[in-house]
This record gives sequence, structure tokens and C-alpha cells, in this order.
Amino acid sequence: MNTRSRKLRKDLAASTGDGATYSFMVGVSEMYFIPFVLALGVGEVSAGLFFTIPYLCGSVLQLLAPWGVSFLKSPRKWVLCCAIVQCISFIPLIDGAIRGALPAWVIFASFALYWGAAIGAGPAWAAWVAALIPSNIRPKYFGRRSRICQLMTLTGLSVAGAFLFFGEHFDGAKNIDQATKVVGEFSWQLAAFAFIFFLGLLSRGASIPYLVRQSEPPSGAWKHAPVPLRTLLIRPLMGQERPLLVFMLFFQLAIQISSPFVASYLIGEIGFSNATYFAAAAILFATKSIAVSIFGSIASRRGPRFVLVLSAGFLTAHAALFALPPETSTIFILMALSGICWAGYEIATFLLLLDISKPEERTSILTSFNLLNALALVIGSLAGGSLLHWLGDDRTAYALLFLISAGARFAALFLLRYVPDKRGLESDHSSHPSNLQEISMEEDGSFNRPPESIL
Repeated sequence: MNTRSRKLRKDLAASTGDGATYSFMVGVSEMYFIPFVLALGVGEVSAGLFFTIPYLCGSVLQLLAPWGVSFLKSPRKWVLCCAIVQCISFIPLIDGAIRGALPAWVIFASFALYWGAAIGAGPAWAAWVAALIPSNIRPKYFGRRSRICQLMTLTGLSVAGAFLFFGEHFDGAKNIDQATKVVGEFSWQLAAFAFIFFLGLLSRGASIPYLVRQSEPPSGAWKHAPVPLRTLLIRPLMGQERPLLVFMLFFQLAIQISSPFVASYLIGEIGFSNATYFAAAAILFATKSIAVSIFGSIASRRGPRFVLVLSAGFLTAHAALFALPPETSTIFILMALSGICWAGYEIATFLLLLDISKPEERTSILTSFNLLNALALVIGSLAGGSLLHWLGDDRTAYALLFLISAGARFAALFLLRYVPDKRGLESDHSSHPSNLQEISMEEDGSFNRPPESIL
């Protein structure tokens, strides 16, 4: 095996280790942000906005990404900085959970810092891995990595769910009602939140050594041409990426009409306990972990556009099915279907973005797209929140909300006809050895792991 092949193996092993630890953080902490806000006594509709508004603020913060990459002269160093900031964002949440109270502005600021670091790392990470990993092995490689990442997310969900279950049980034994809890009174449930957020901090910290082990982009394989500020926001709508990104923006808006309120619906309206909520989320990630490698193989044979059309169509039907009578078994089946659909959608859009975008503009384009995506997310969630408030915030209102979201998704599907299936830009793999296809087919431990979530 030549030197380049060994180096690629080392980079891929480190990248999947980073992805696994990051994914554990997502499962053990990020997935419980909204339940934490609800545990502090925030209302159902307002709880959904505790995700969308900080996400928008984080998307504004991540506009620093092109400047940061240019200043540091390395996407690798910028991703490392973002990882450190993301660790810091957990500290106020841990403190508030221990004390039993946290001002709304501190929650917003912590979430915004978390999302700013997460989203801000994404474009640089995409440019980094596109320079390290040749296009001909991406579908199978990322499919295999994704399977492990989803399993690590599921593991994190399981650990957090177990602690929250016992916390809820002990509070129940003490007859503590979280909605009317006196500030400063000890709560086992909030203590459990403090612990799982601490685990999230440790897990994100554990990913940093894996980031350090990965190579800098090969000489000549990575370029960064900053887009002028005056055209930054409209650049994603001007180039060859426009059809894909326009579809993703409209589909995101349609999804966010209902998506931010699913946790509030399950916990606040249907009456799911933290344990039942965990079970539903665990089913989603279990099916996602199984489906993602299958979709990776399909994308390798039929192209990522085929997978995108298939998964987006099923996500549209899925929203309508959520309007069915809310039996626990029905919801569990729908969560399983959701995991399958999202596995296909995420890997298809990720591969298409890498294939269609120009390497030298990738960081700037994805950074500006992230902000537009966040605006679509906020517009959709505000529309959904307004509808819930107007319709009455009951089960019927939620059912109508899911049907409206399904209709909006269906309308966005017509934009798929303009999305190309351009694959294999030469500049993405010209610096790698010619025998990489053989390497990608080997079934050793370095490849039988998942990818990091798209940050």
C-alpha cells in the first residue's frame, strides 16, 4: 500500500471518530434542548421558538466562517475553533439546570452560540472533506460512516433517556410538578439535564483530538475564493447550485411549519413522558442508521438526485400521515418512517452539494446558504406558531398544521425537475491515487464507521 493510501486511511478513520463523538453529543444533549426548555416551564408554542430564533442568530454568527477560514488559512483550524466554542456553549445550560432556573436570554444566547459554532463549522468542514475524500468513494464511504454516526446518536439518546427517566421517576415520588416548581428547589429531572449536558460537553471535547489527527487539505486540492459581501447572500441563487439550493430553501420552509412543534405536540399535548419521547426518537435514529448505508449504495448506482426525489416525496406524505389519530403505536411507526426518509434526504443533498458546487467557492456559498436556510426555517416556524395560536393549540390544530406542512412540501416538489445530477468534479479528486476505488471496497474497521452529521 502506498503512502497516499495509508494517509487516506488515517484521515478517514480520524474523520469517522470525530463524527462518532459528535453524534453522541447530538443524541445525549442536542436532542433534549426542547424538553429542557419545557422542563423549565416554558409554554408549548414558545418552546418551538427556542430552537428557531437561536438557530437564526447562530446562522448570522456563522457568517464569520469565510473570514475565519481566510484568516487562519485553513478550514481545519476553523473547524477546531468552532468545536471549542461549541463546548463552551454548554456551560450556562449546565449551570442553569443545577440551579433550577435560567433567564430566557441566557438560554437564547447559549443556543445561539451552540448553533453558530455548529453551522459555522459546516461549510469549512464540507470544503475540507471534499479535498481529502475523492468523489468516487464518497457515496459508499459516507453511507457506511453514517450508519455508525446514527448508532452513536442512538446511544446518546439512550443514555440521556435513562437519566431523565430516573430523574422524572424520583421527582414523581416527591410529587414535584415541574410546571409549578419553586425556583431553587432541587429537581432530579433538572439534575439529569445538567448531567447529560455535561456529557455533551465531554463528547464534543473528545472529538477535538480526532480533528487534530486529520490532515490539512492536500496542496492544490483546496482553494478558497471569498465571495464579496455585497453578493454573499444572493450568491447561492446565482450559480450552478441554484436549482438545488432553491428547492432546499422552499422545502425547508415547508418542513418548519410543523417540525419545531413535534416535540411540544408529543410531550405537551399527547402527554409523552421523557421515556416515551426517548423511545420515539430512538426508533427514528435506529431506522435512520439502517437506511443511510442503503441509500448510500443506491446513490452510488443511480445518483444522489434519484435518492433526493424518492426521499423528499416520502417526507411529504409523512407529514400528512402525522395528522392521523395520535395513538402511541402509530407515532412509533411514523417515527420509523421519518428516520428512513431523512436518511435518504440528508445523504442525497450532502452528496449533491459537494458535486455541484465549485471547490474554491464552496465555503462562502454554503455559509450564505446557511443564513438563507435559517431565514426559511424561522419564517416557516413563525408561520406554524401563528397557525397554532390562531387555531387553538389543541390536537385538531396540530393535525391541521401537519396537513398544511404536507401541502407546502408537495408544492416544493415541483422544483425538483430543475435539480441536476452533476457528479464527480475532477478538482475534487485529482490529487488522490488512482487505486482509491479498490481501497473503498475493503471491509476493514477504518471504513465500517459512519460520517459526521452535516454541521
